[in-house]
Amino acid sequence: MTEEFFSFENIINTMGFGICVYDAYGFIRYYNPAFSNAYLEGSDKYKGRHFSDIRNREYRQLTCMPRMMKEREKIFIQKQLENYGSFFIDCSPSFDENGSLKYIVETIASAFKAPILPLKEGNSDTQAVDMFLSDVRMKSILETITRISNFDSTVLITGESGTGKSMLASFIHSRSKRAGKPFVTINCAAIPENLIESELFGYVPGAFTGANPKGKKGLVEIADTGTLFLDEVGLLPQNLQIKFLELIQDKVFTPIGAVKSKTVDIRIISATNLNLKKQIAEKKFREDLYYRLRVIEFNMPSLNERPDALDPLIDYFLSMYNRKYNIAKELSFQAREMLHKYTYKGNVRELQYIIERLIVTSAGNEITAADVPNTISSEISDSSDVIDTTDFDAAVNDFQKELLLKYFAKHRSSYKVAEALGMSQTKASRLMRKYGIR
Repeated sequence: MTEEFFSFENIINTMGFGICVYDAYGFIRYYNPAFSNAYLEGSDKYKGRHFSDIRNREYRQLTCMPRMMKEREKIFIQKQLENYGSFFIDCSPSFDENGSLKYIVETIASAFKAPILPLKEGNSDTQAVDMFLSDVRMKSILETITRISNFDSTVLITGESGTGKSMLASFIHSRSKRAGKPFVTINCAAIPENLIESELFGYVPGAFTGANPKGKKGLVEIADTGTLFLDEVGLLPQNLQIKFLELIQDKVFTPIGAVKSKTVDIRIISATNLNLKKQIAEKKFREDLYYRLRVIEFNMPSLNERPDALDPLIDYFLSMYNRKYNIAKELSFQAREMLHKYTYKGNVRELQYIIERLIVTSAGNEITAADVPNTISSEISDSSDVIDTTDFDAAVNDFQKELLLKYFAKHRSSYKVAEALGMSQTKASRLMRKYGIR
């Protein structure tokens, strides 16, 4: 066989998964037939074009290139797409001896084709899976959930509002030996204090004036054999805390007006955004109940602490609302970059609201930077105006490098960069050498 037969390109071209090579600025230099057939409709006209020019919807949900251009570090993640299956995406940068980025190799490989949970609003298990697969911060939580799957220990989930505590609770239930059994949720903050006891424990006929003459099953009894999730448990009325302590310890409860107690087989998961130790110090929460609820404790990090999770969550919510409104809108590279720079005080819930708003209010099929709400663009503008005056020279150098990179990515020559910036070619070449721009 000839040497040409064993060439690197021939070997790459026979592989069944997509491979694309980009230069340091995100321009396409090579791709194999598997990549072309999957994402470029078999076209050979994309060489030299920017990755953001690829309009294929599946590719735009899978690619890690927007993140790679920002972080310039190896990325390896798994994603699930409805009707497509599970994918492994590897985005690997290559650097020269001076530490300058030379090129990026992205591979997209289908892990398996299998039925995927239907993608719909409110499917918290699917949302939780996407969150776990999306970033390093959630990896240890997933590993712990796997280890405790055969145990019924109580779980306490803490974290800011909007971080996805209820999604995590649903996911824990779905990965436990009680999966397929009832998963019953009660929000302790949403039910008036005078009604919460009857909602939780039920009542017998004639228990009080206005009661259903047939009596009523409480949520605790409805959850029998499954999981009871107490959301905002920090707001549980004090007169009910002793009853929950009894429920956890002995698995018994007494409906309102009943003489005999009932026994149930349930697991209890609770969540709160309050500092329960502070609640205990202020005599608002029982210390013994606190320790009973937190045999296992998970703290949900804020979305701002999980930058790796942004792209998977953005893609998830885009897909969810496209389906909900029966449309097919995409997010431009510039708009996505703006979402990356924003501070999410409302965490995942705020991101979900923003994506739905963009889907509903944008005019065209592509959501552009102009469609991004003023609250986001103004925050980004304000933060970009702040310069650390303690190192003025470093700030100037950073600005020069960013500007030159931007113009070189567009014009590809020092002569055109100099012309566009209104400086001599000699100066442009000197600055580009200074910052390692080739």
